[in-house]
Amino acid sequence: MTKEICWNITALCNQSCKYCHRFLNLKNLSYEENLKILYNLIDSGVDHITWTGGEALMLDYLDDLLKISYDKGIKNKLITNGRLLTRNRIDKIYKYLDNITLSIDSIDNVINEALGRGKYHFKEIQSILEYITEKKYDIKISINTVICKLNLHDVCSLSNFLNIYNIWSWRIFKFMPLREKAITNKEIFDISMDEFSKIVNEIRKKSLIQNIDTRVEEDMEKKYVLILANGDIVITNQGKDEKVGNALIDRMEKYI
Repeated sequence: MTKEICWNITALCNQSCKYCHRFLNLKNLSYEENLKILYNLIDSGVDHITWTGGEALMLDYLDDLLKISYDKGIKNKLITNGRLLTRNRIDKIYKYLDNITLSIDSIDNVINEALGRGKYHFKEIQSILEYITEKKYDIKISINTVICKLNLHDVCSLSNFLNIYNIWSWRIFKFMPLREKAITNKEIFDISMDEFSKIVNEIRKKSLIQNIDTRVEEDMEKKYVLILANGDIVITNQGKDEKVGNALIDRMEKYI
């Protein structure tokens, strides 16, 4: 059985997505502390780590942790907005990764700016996809997309764009007012389950991507054990985040 952890290794981010439900205002641990957590995960039998944040690539030493993790036999997945995924960094870390997941919600510059991703986000993602395709790197490419009120009628254009590339999987999230900015901006972004289901069905009809998965609020409670930037181990239960331990000192067997 796969033993997977989602590690929000930093709360820092270089984008300001207004629908984001990441944990804010958490202090980063040191390299030595995060290395201790990594070895704790390894010793606990974890075999899959999803590295995310915030934006995990904002940690300069992330590359070293990825290599150690890879050398210990762990499958690494990196979720990134792509802004710091330069060609040189792709060349350096791709061999340590089983999967790179790129976050993109629209190909429209105006919508991306309104969402808080930045006006040039689409071009940044396009450049990454073009480069990995050109280099023929043996790595799975996945896409994360949040569907909300602002991009609800634009997502099919994104689907047409993604059809150009060899995308391994597409995970489509319904906007979730779980915490932080997502709660504050709920009225701006919230959509109904009916709206979400209809657009997902339309995407499935047009997309060439074989693996399309969806996430709604209930899934966040069933599928994720989180390690936060300060080492806290968190699970979400009935819409509320519960701290159940800290990865610096607690073994992980009972959580995975």
